[in-house]
Amino acid sequence: MRRSLSRRQLLQSVSFASIPALAARLGSARSGSPATTSPTTTTATPPSTDAPVDDLDAWLADANGYGGQFRNVGYDDLVEVLVGHPIEGDGYTFDPPAVTVTPGTTVVWRWFDHGGPHNVVAVDGSFDSGDATDRPNETYSHHFETTGVYPYVSEPRRDDGLKGVIRVRKPPESGYPDLDHWLIYVDGWDGTLADRTGSDAVSVTVGSPGNGGNFAFDPLALKCSTGTTVAFEWTGDGGAHNIGFQGDIEKSDIYSESGRHFEVTFDEPGVYPYACYPHEAIGQRGGIVVEE
Repeated sequence: MRRSLSRRQLLQSVSFASIPALAARLGSARSGSPATTSPTTTTATPPSTDAPVDDLDAWLADANGYGGQFRNVGYDDLVEVLVGHPIEGDGYTFDPPAVTVTPGTTVVWRWFDHGGPHNVVAVDGSFDSGDATDRPNETYSHHFETTGVYPYVSEPRRDDGLKGVIRVRKPPESGYPDLDHWLIYVDGWDGTLADRTGSDAVSVTVGSPGNGGNFAFDPLALKCSTGTTVAFEWTGDGGAHNIGFQGDIEKSDIYSESGRHFEVTFDEPGVYPYACYPHEAIGQRGGIVVEE
């Protein structure tokens, strides 16, 4: 008599490169414990393989609620993801569907009472919430220590796009720790500074694509020399923006129309973090490093 593979054996036997095939093969049989109202915590084991970017893009291409960017959550010890959050078009999502965390973070999934039973199952088998449930405020938590990429699904709605990714990576390092801490929550921050040293005048675009809309600066962070004038040029996209520096530099007014509306000349070396006050909470931050 031929013995069929259990769902756990199937999960562990398939590499990340086989994600499309796996999504079709995951069975409805369950193993493990159901989510509980008092969070059940597990600790991550390394994923079966580190995912190349092209595979990750393919995996997220039909993930409900994914807008093309990961949400960075910085140095938080605890991060919450909603399970079965309703979206336009009679669909459901993990909210947020794609999250970047640092090693040592615990992710807590919390259930909505929408869309029928859901669960949280890692493709590589490293975490599993147990039987699907539709009880609101059920929780399941998982502690991530190892860097890597962890794609996961809700099995009952995997074919409807209810899937997500937890990406665990060390914080970017630019060599300027204060700047790194300021920008850790910003989409696209990888520790790279645009080098504008030696230029008398440089520009920063306000309202560039990023952070879920036109809520970014371009370049996100730059390095220039003392005496440089930085001009901020509004695109007119993303609503009304302003420029507010930490420290004694006067902030700009709030503008929604396109144009060059604000300039600052930096005569002293240092690190100058700034933000758009209306959109700082969603990641519209930037930074300027001034060197002699």
